Amino acid sequence: MTSIYMSLRRLGFYALFILLLFACTKADTMRPSIEKSLMVIDSLTQKQPEKALLKLDSLLQNTKQLTTLEKAMLLFNKGEALYLNDKFQESLTTHLKSNELFAELNDTYNESRSLITLSGASLHMGDVETSQVYALKALSLAQFIGDKRIEGKAYNQLFKLHFQLKDYDKALSYVQATDSLFSTGVDTTSIIAIKGNKASVYLKLKEYNKALASFSEAMALNQSQRDPKTMVSILNNIGYTYIEAGAYANAEKFLRGSATLNRNIKAINAAPYKGLGNLFLLKAENDSAEVNYKKALDIYIANHNQKEEIEVRDKLVAIAIMSGDYTMALNHQIIRDSLQLNVSNLEKDRLLNFANVNYEVKQKETEISHQKEINNRNQLLLASAIMVFVLILIATGFYIYNTKLKAANKASNLEQRLLRVQMNPHFIFNTLAAIQNITLEGNPIKSSNHIARFSKLIRQNFDYVRKESITLDKEVSMIKNYIETQQLRFNNVFTYTVEIEESLDAKAIHVPPMLLQPFVENAIEYGLKEKKEGGELLLKIEKNSEGLLFVILDNGLGRSTKAKKEKLTEELHATTIFLERLKMRNKGEEKSFVIEDLFDKNNNPTGTKVFFKLKLS
Repeated sequence: MTSIYMSLRRLGFYALFILLLFACTKADTMRPSIEKSLMVIDSLTQKQPEKALLKLDSLLQNTKQLTTLEKAMLLFNKGEALYLNDKFQESLTTHLKSNELFAELNDTYNESRSLITLSGASLHMGDVETSQVYALKALSLAQFIGDKRIEGKAYNQLFKLHFQLKDYDKALSYVQATDSLFSTGVDTTSIIAIKGNKASVYLKLKEYNKALASFSEAMALNQSQRDPKTMVSILNNIGYTYIEAGAYANAEKFLRGSATLNRNIKAINAAPYKGLGNLFLLKAENDSAEVNYKKALDIYIANHNQKEEIEVRDKLVAIAIMSGDYTMALNHQIIRDSLQLNVSNLEKDRLLNFANVNYEVKQKETEISHQKEINNRNQLLLASAIMVFVLILIATGFYIYNTKLKAANKASNLEQRLLRVQMNPHFIFNTLAAIQNITLEGNPIKSSNHIARFSKLIRQNFDYVRKESITLDKEVSMIKNYIETQQLRFNNVFTYTVEIEESLDAKAIHVPPMLLQPFVENAIEYGLKEKKEGGELLLKIEKNSEGLLFVILDNGLGRSTKAKKEKLTEELHATTIFLERLKMRNKGEEKSFVIEDLFDKNNNPTGTKVFFKLKLS
């Protein structure tokens, strides 16, 4: 009995050990059925991304039955399919989930792969700062695990980022790093793309011989691939390079070769025709230029590529004017203008007012005609009355138009004054000098992060100043970015705190943009920067029955002390612009505005407090 009991006990122990082992490793395993499904989906992703997404969503529905690794890999592949389908926001959200799971599993390889796509998606959405953070992290992880391929992809992503920023020297260094990593690889397609990227940088730097040499290397590599679409792209790029270099005969030869190859493979590509149009326009052969531009235009219209269509129509307008065909020029210009997304609201209002006036005129003219038929004796009186009424309508229309024009001009002038106050040269130069000092200290990542933050601040200022309102969370994000940039300038001589009432939904509340920055700037420039230590800045946002309450509080030197030194004016504080903006809202909010000097018991200045209210209705 004892031996049987011991055997059962030992068997139970082994069973428990196996169960524990299974529980511990379940998260890191992948079933063969899932692996097989992923292989099928991977081949679909390149050709039919939408079909791949349907299959991935179907597999992800059974979340409870999936291991952590299976879920991470399915999310990763979904993110890739979304990215290939140009759904960058959805791709970003999905890859953030997969990246978190890979980090949890310590799967550095797949974590770095997801970071590459996260960087690409962020760049496509215009978030350069975040894109750089993801790319640099991917590069660090790839170097840590010694994966040259992912390291090359990270370098390539950094190349795209700096190329988009027009920092071509930096872009060249990254694409050269990518080229050195891939030069010994077997992925010929990637190497061809890298050669093309390198040539693109050389072209921007006007080093035409180097650009042509890189394109020649890409062409030689493509001979083994026998990919006609890639060859079309290379021939076209070489043609554009020769145009830039002024070698028009060679340019025409390669561009015509590209167009011929397109026809042979029955591909629809407007680039060769656009290039030939540019070439012939430079050679003053307007008829040939027009023919090729029209071929390119037909393709751009079919593909709904409005950006390229606008560019081509600009060229056709110029050709029509040079040829004396002003009607054709006008037709192209009208279509070109209709494609612009940033049509002025003022122009829309003007056209609408005149359309309404014309409608009223025609309506009254019909009434006049009918009235004449009914009573000829009152014809002169009726006609006179109608004409007076029409003149009143026209005068009213012009009055409304002029009123709106004046209001728009006032808003435009206020916008320009606000932008000058927000981004003054003194602030910009000092910030760049601070970043330069960090660079000279030999800390490139830190300086890159500060450059990205500073560029984001400038972009926010230019984007938001043209908007009537933004959400409160964007306003707070911008002011935090501004304060942290100022902390860099003044070497963190002060700290700051932002207190927002918990019940506030900052993403749902809209406020006028850039209201807080002038007072935060005054608090720093005229109160906190000269304090050697202990400087504090508080931004407090609360809500009551009347609306939002804003408080900007600092413990700096105070306005009174500083005024004796620099004779500060109300305009310097940007108070005038601030009050004008509140008055334009017609809510009486400017009456709540208060600037209070703070003093201690001994009547010594202890800082400044700014207070104002905004109505939400």
